[in-house]
Amino acid sequence: MVSRWMRFVRGWPRALYRQWPLLVVLFLFAVGLALIAASHWRRGAMIIGGAVGLAGLMRLVLPGRVVGLLAVRGRLWDAALTGLAGLAIIVLSLVVPPA
Repeated sequence: MVSRWMRFVRGWPRALYRQWPLLVVLFLFAVGLALIAASHWRRGAMIIGGAVGLAGLMRLVLPGRVVGLLAVRGRLWDAALTGLAGLAIIVLSLVVPPA
């Protein structure tokens, strides 16, 4: 008899694969944070803004069964909010004068 734990362990890679849009966004976000930690704050902030904008684009383009945990509200609402947030982060990183 297979325990619940073993079913969970065997199903883990498949569940992770189904969340690939979120994993792409989180990876880019982590790259941006690493650049910020390495004192390249402008590049890091632009990558983070791009990752958030990419999340909005993926939410708009991908079907609901594929988008996974990026789907929170309605499709247009999610895409508009994340797209505007990504654009705002990129604009703010360009507007702030260098030290």
